[in-house]
Amino acid sequence: MGSSENQAPNQPPSHSPPDSSAEEQLYLITEKLRGLQQHLSSQITTDIDQLMRRRSQLMSDIEQLEGDYEQLQTRYTDLQQDYASVLSDQQQAQQQLWAKRLAQAIATHLQRQLKETLTSQSLSDGQPALPQTHQTLNSLDQTLHATLRSLERDIESYQGALSQQMTRMHSLEQQGETILAALINRLSQQLQTQLANPPVSHPGQGALTTGTNQLDPAIASGEARVMLPRSVPGQLSTETADQPVEPVPKPASHLQKGLILVVLSTLALSVHNVLVGIIGFGGQLLGRFPVAATLPLDITNSLLLLWLRMVVVLPLMMVLAERIYPRVWRDMRQFIRGEDRRPVLQVIASGSFLFMSQVLIYKAISEIGPGVAVTLLFMYPLITVPLAWFLFGDRPTPLRLVVMFAITMGIVFTALPRISVDIAGGSVSLWGVGSALLSSAAFALYLVSMQLSFRRLHPVPVSLLQFSTIFVLTSLILIVGSFLGFEPSPPSSQWGLYLGGIMLGVLTLLGYLFNNFGVRLMGAAQAAIVASSGPVVTAILAFLIIPGDKTNLAFIQWIGVVLVTLGLAFMKLERLIGKPKKVKRI
Repeated sequence: MGSSENQAPNQPPSHSPPDSSAEEQLYLITEKLRGLQQHLSSQITTDIDQLMRRRSQLMSDIEQLEGDYEQLQTRYTDLQQDYASVLSDQQQAQQQLWAKRLAQAIATHLQRQLKETLTSQSLSDGQPALPQTHQTLNSLDQTLHATLRSLERDIESYQGALSQQMTRMHSLEQQGETILAALINRLSQQLQTQLANPPVSHPGQGALTTGTNQLDPAIASGEARVMLPRSVPGQLSTETADQPVEPVPKPASHLQKGLILVVLSTLALSVHNVLVGIIGFGGQLLGRFPVAATLPLDITNSLLLLWLRMVVVLPLMMVLAERIYPRVWRDMRQFIRGEDRRPVLQVIASGSFLFMSQVLIYKAISEIGPGVAVTLLFMYPLITVPLAWFLFGDRPTPLRLVVMFAITMGIVFTALPRISVDIAGGSVSLWGVGSALLSSAAFALYLVSMQLSFRRLHPVPVSLLQFSTIFVLTSLILIVGSFLGFEPSPPSSQWGLYLGGIMLGVLTLLGYLFNNFGVRLMGAAQAAIVASSGPVVTAILAFLIIPGDKTNLAFIQWIGVVLVTLGLAFMKLERLIGKPKKVKRI
């Protein structure tokens, strides 16, 4: 009994049965951790693969830029050689000038010596030899004059060649500066975009995001793939343009934001056109509230309304231009003070064409309504396509010819019913159709001259100069017209006119800003496709906001509006999906 009690403490304690619920929880936690580990590993592997692909893309872009830099170095060497040849031409011209002076000195010396010799001979012989002396002097004088004339012709030819070489060297220098400026601007914009928009990290990628800058120096420096522009300031040479660089696919969020901004821009400009109609002929606002016409829009009244719009737009644009493009004032100073005046004249011409287009479309909207007027305005491809073929060598494709035919049919379907109704009713809205067609022609010339301007200057300074041109032209014409008796008629409500001018200016500025930022986010070609819906949007908004005789379109007119809109969209789409063509330089 005692021994059993002594042995009891030495025996191991008995274990309780295992807790099955705790083991199951531990097993579940282990499985979850393993799944999370596999998920994180797959995400990290995917991100590393993406970063490696981006690294290879950046390396190829760097090689492309290095090739462009070598081409620019070659162009610079050629410029130096041309400059050396110009200097040699100058030395030759100086030598010719010295030869001319030497010939004159020799001729003077020979003439003096000949006179002295003849005088001494006549004195020694005692017999005058005046006839022979005069004959000799005349022959010598003719010979010298012929020599001098030949020397003058040679000098003039050398001067002409020298001026041509100087002009060529100056143009090559400007092209080189423009190419370098375009490259630098594009690279800086891409770097700013990369720095301002860091990659978004999904759940579980925090460690990878924080260590991204340590993977590769190219990624850490912020370099990104750059698509060199084909129709922006400073076009590259034909050799570089023949090697297009594939653009980086934009994120879906950027495309969505850009689409929203471009749609808002189209809505703002369409509401602007409807507001012009309200000011010009009034109507029933939303079919319920009568609104009287504030100012009948003939040519002089259209000038006044456009001037009020520019009074609002121009100061606001000057304030916002520096935020949109920080180098706007420096570029404008360099642009205006440049020795080559052709770009300045091109910008002024584009502003003048835009001025004419705006004045005429205001009159057309007042006469035939916003929907029909804007649809007729959008027939400009019928003019720009032949002009592009003539000026830039951009031959129209079969699709463009079909689109031009569709636009022509759309214009006929839209305009003919309005013309027939107006003629039957005894009105003179035929002038409204003519104003819309002339406005479209002026707008086409504006687009062509604007394309020439954008090759040498950023779009923001160009737009600011164009708005300034419109303001100056409207001011001058209104001032001169007041002395000649062409004064605007008094409005029915001055406050209504002022409010309308302010609203037009604000809508113009909003449309410009929305379009500018939308193009940055989704690209110019995609934005142009969205903006081509302007005729349909304007016609629908005019019908909804001010229903009436000038906004209610017949079925055939709606078909015409849709044809014009689809034609514009297909033309923009053809330029988007088509391969870039090599066009000649003008």
